[in-house]
Amino acid sequence: MAPPSPANAEELRAMRAAAWHKQGIVVVPLDDIYDDCDRVFLTGIATKLYGARTTASRKSTPWAESEVIDRGDGETWTVVATTAKAITVQRDRDGALATLAQLGEGRP
Repeated sequence: MAPPSPANAEELRAMRAAAWHKQGIVVVPLDDIYDDCDRVFLTGIATKLYGARTTASRKSTPWAESEVIDRGDGETWTVVATTAKAITVQRDRDGALATLAQLGEGRP
């Protein structure tokens, strides 16, 4: 379970600053990068590390049945069932079933 998101932009900025100072992690919203070259460069790094963003991964609504999830690790999963407590997915390669919680995936 992820904790609730901070209520305002200043708290989010403080969290990003703490991640940088304490762990060397850089978190920069793409909307805050105004130089096109820098945005393309950082998007390329993120895509290489984590996989391409999909329409499904960008939205903050619950997963819908038949929606495909590309985790960026070479595996794709399709949502086969949703309930209030769990979302069941099926691996496209071999039909294996799992829940998003088992995969460590989720959406706020």
